[in-house]
Amino acid sequence: MRPANRSIAAALFVCALLALQLFGQAPDCAALEDGRIGVLYVGCIARSRPFWEMRNDPLFSLTFVQATLRDWAGWGPIQQAEGESQVYRIVRLYMPRSYRDLCSRFDVIVLSNANREAVGPKNIEMLAAGVRDAGMGLFMAGGWETFGGAFARPPWGDTSVGELLPTIDVPDTWVQYPNFGLRLVIDEWEHEFISSLPWKRENAYFMTDFHHNLVRTKEGSQTLAHVEGSSYGNDPAMVTWDLQNGARVFAYTGEIYFFNRMNPVWTYYIDFGSNLMIYLDNRPVPQDIDLVHALRFKMSEIAIRKSLLLSLLEFCDRFGANTGKFVEAMDEIDQVILDARPQYFELRFEEALESYRNAGEMLADLEIKALELKDKALFWIYVIEWLAVTGTAMVCGLVLWSVMVRRKLYREVRMTRLTDRPLDV
Repeated sequence: MRPANRSIAAALFVCALLALQLFGQAPDCAALEDGRIGVLYVGCIARSRPFWEMRNDPLFSLTFVQATLRDWAGWGPIQQAEGESQVYRIVRLYMPRSYRDLCSRFDVIVLSNANREAVGPKNIEMLAAGVRDAGMGLFMAGGWETFGGAFARPPWGDTSVGELLPTIDVPDTWVQYPNFGLRLVIDEWEHEFISSLPWKRENAYFMTDFHHNLVRTKEGSQTLAHVEGSSYGNDPAMVTWDLQNGARVFAYTGEIYFFNRMNPVWTYYIDFGSNLMIYLDNRPVPQDIDLVHALRFKMSEIAIRKSLLLSLLEFCDRFGANTGKFVEAMDEIDQVILDARPQYFELRFEEALESYRNAGEMLADLEIKALELKDKALFWIYVIEWLAVTGTAMVCGLVLWSVMVRRKLYREVRMTRLTDRPLDV
């Protein structure tokens, strides 16, 4: 190669390096430095369980994007869309602004009943690049708007995201019948994710109405569970594989909120979502399900109780009550919970559960004192209310006695105004 050509090649190489540093892709590493798993949930928020309850789990940082065009499902607890145009606006507002933003904040992408047209081609390419190039995990849950779609909804199979899935779409097919004749059957009991959940311990009617998209598996994928029905015998239900870069992709052909429709409700549905996100982030999935379930339940309970207590204290504060000591006590509880986080992240579940139990005991004592404070703050309200009710009752009684009992207030008449006939008196 001539010197001039070598100089040009070297200059181009340097320019390429600078371009990668300035505009290039984010490195393949954990998105959140504090050890949490960043989850981008795109789809139907109204049907987002168990992910909505997972917000109380300190292991996860969840961001929700309403991206469904299915009838009433445009409603969500934080994002409501009255029409199709508002769905597109919500997607523009809440989706990551760039590929770098995506990779710096999230580890796993969830597409749950997400409409392909609502998500948009640009966002679809960005999400696919996050999985294909940055090693992010990908989870697609079934519904009318995912996989092959149903009832004229657009399929995902021919998109860049569809290329990453371990399944092949059967377009516009949704299996819903026979009623209570669609039974989910586990195939790989020893799989790391499957073995982390108590599938065998449920009643005989567990998962017998598994509505789902119809798909076919790709070569090299692993089917963890299938659906059996009276008219067929093997529809894929849970399929997974690892991409060449190590990214894990999981296809679940039923709707993600299905476990909540069971009667009785499957109490481990939150563990299903949590363990699946851990698996897709290439972390060891906890296998002591009873211990971990108790810990997650306690974390959710503490979060709800704290929220109610703070609302009560805010109410008392509006009536002039001194809540300073309660704020200090709440800070102590928050510190106990904060100290339990590294225990949870490092899989020391027994220690974390003990810490949350201590926080619960501290919270119980504070709840009793807060109720006493509420009674003191509202004492004069109670007195004024009693006086108002009693005074009103006395006035009404006096009026009633005067009108209905004191006959001298009435004057006698000998003829009615309706009939004009004399009356016998």
